[in-house]
Amino acid sequence: MPYSVVCVRNTNPVWMSLWCRRAAWWPACAWLLTACALDAEKKVPAALPTGHYEGQVSYQGTELRTILDLREARPGQLEADVHFPDVPDLDFSAANLIYTEPQLRFDEGLPTGGIDITAVQEGDFLRGVFTLDSVRADFVWVRRGQPEARAYQQKQLAAQPRLGAPALTLLVPNDTISQHSAVALFTDATHQGTATARAVQLTDQGFVTTVVTVAPTAFPDSATLRTAAAVLLALRRAPTTDTTRIGLWVSGSIAAAVAPAATLPKPAAAFVVLENVPIASSEEAKPFQVLARQRIPVLALYAAADTSFSMATSTTRLRTALGVRRSTLRTFPKADANFRVPGSLNSDGKWTWPQPASGYVEAIRQWRK
Repeated sequence: MPYSVVCVRNTNPVWMSLWCRRAAWWPACAWLLTACALDAEKKVPAALPTGHYEGQVSYQGTELRTILDLREARPGQLEADVHFPDVPDLDFSAANLIYTEPQLRFDEGLPTGGIDITAVQEGDFLRGVFTLDSVRADFVWVRRGQPEARAYQQKQLAAQPRLGAPALTLLVPNDTISQHSAVALFTDATHQGTATARAVQLTDQGFVTTVVTVAPTAFPDSATLRTAAAVLLALRRAPTTDTTRIGLWVSGSIAAAVAPAATLPKPAAAFVVLENVPIASSEEAKPFQVLARQRIPVLALYAAADTSFSMATSTTRLRTALGVRRSTLRTFPKADANFRVPGSLNSDGKWTWPQPASGYVEAIRQWRK
């Protein structure tokens, strides 16, 4: 029996058939390509250059031995301490630290002058530039192992609304003493780095310290006085402080707005430290008279080469306001606003590195003995 074949013509183009077949897997392919691209864009986190570095800075034939301890304080965040074994009073904790692989940069945090360090990591080496005032010197420091621990630790003291005290960060010495003398350091935002550096110096000498930033005012202000008094009361409640040895530190023009707060807590603050406080008239000296009436011991420190105000006038006015029985005034010849004596060439033609004025760093501890 004859049969017939029926041919059905496919009117769709060949490319459409292929496209239809590919359409089913195209979304998955597109997702895979995108994921690969995103994964390729992800950067592997840079290994932080933590470690204990040693080396020196050389300038005009004089070497300054240097130690840098770089630690990872929190994930991805560095902290640093610089030590100078031959000039220990020049030691500092780094401020404004930035690490962008492979470049590291930090400084002392002082409003003017101070040490600035910029370096590039090259394996176990840091190669960079050390700057201090007019000094600019290249250096190479080598990593010698793990960073050494700090001589102090940070502890948080929660805000105490009933007292009106803000949250405080305490620097507490790493020692075996259970009760320490304490100092609240008050500063404006411009000089916060100076106060922080002083706090570290004091903590290294056994004080518990905290830095409090207040509004930049040169006149007694009720809000500032209340805050300062509340901070002193809050320190008394800290478990590591001796309640009978809590003092107040303040420098510059805000001293008149802060220092009288030492008289407000009951009992009053154990002592007050004033640094480079300008007092141009008897009227400006009046806020300090209350310290004498309450018989609060006062230590006043002045840098003789600070030209931003008249030291002679200020010391005369302050001495008159405080009297001489419970106050001590010290001046440091040749010291600039940072209480640092500039570097110079000695009689042998060798460079003498800038350093804190003799006796400045330990002045408070020696006075409180």
